[in-house]
Amino acid sequence: MIKIRNAILHILRNDGPESIFSDSELDIDSEICEIFIQKHVKKLINNSAVRKAFFKPDAELYNLFCAYQNGEKFFKETSLFVAKKMDALMQKYKAIPPCDVLIARVGYNSKGVHGEYLAILLLHYHEVYSHKSKGTDNQLKTCNALPFNSGKVEYAALISLEGNALPINLVEKAEVIDGNAVNYFSEIFLDCETSPSEKEQAALIGEVTTEFVEEFFNNDPKISARIKTAMLEESAEADEGVISLENVAAKALNDEMKTQYVATLREAGVREDVPLGERVVKAQFATHKIKAENGVEIRFPAELAAIEDDLEITTHSDGTVSVLFKNLRLV
Repeated sequence: MIKIRNAILHILRNDGPESIFSDSELDIDSEICEIFIQKHVKKLINNSAVRKAFFKPDAELYNLFCAYQNGEKFFKETSLFVAKKMDALMQKYKAIPPCDVLIARVGYNSKGVHGEYLAILLLHYHEVYSHKSKGTDNQLKTCNALPFNSGKVEYAALISLEGNALPINLVEKAEVIDGNAVNYFSEIFLDCETSPSEKEQAALIGEVTTEFVEEFFNNDPKISARIKTAMLEESAEADEGVISLENVAAKALNDEMKTQYVATLREAGVREDVPLGERVVKAQFATHKIKAENGVEIRFPAELAAIEDDLEITTHSDGTVSVLFKNLRLV
């Protein structure tokens, strides 16, 4: 359950009109406000694409939020400081598009997880079509709308107000500034250090595994499927979602290759114990795909590769592969 305590909306412009900083908070009792804020905040809590981040000790916003957390700053003045900091950044870098910045204080309590948070959402405009009428003359028009159903918030931070560290759940994308791709939201605005999201970590493990099997096993699909199956088993057994890649390697490979696989992952920047949810692991590793040069693609559950009675994969001396599915019951 998400409970909105306070919310305010500032309009930031760097394309001509002046920015408008609100003197009044949003009506949090309105259904429109409640639905809009809850939808976006929920995505910051339950989203495998969210990155974890921590403020640098001397970050300006970290000190501000500590003061707010301790009751030394009020919500409205805190929001105004945040909005003006972003506005100054947008005036300096015109590549950052105009947006509304929504700042909300929320409480969250669900399935044993609870806490107080400060949410910062940069709401960039999406062009939508509507109509205009004058008497019986109906015409089409375009107008700007805030992201909701089909449009997603591309820059957002959910800052925990529990404890001293103020950890952040973060979503962002790089923006081209002065010819360089820059994560301005985390690096310049928030001034924090980020770690890869669960989704990014799972994708990296998948890429490293593909390269490893290609180099050491001549791209044997059975080895790939065996590693994926071990990932699935480990995720189901993992304590609090932390997967031991040592355990994965031990289940799927012999001692020599086990050591090599873990070393290859480490060289790529993957930790040996990775916090991945079971849902993320299933999305990345539950299905195995074999793609042939002639364009044929075969997809099947990775666990099938470990069951000789159901699936037989044979690699021939000329490098070709035969795949035989057995005991299938059609549905």
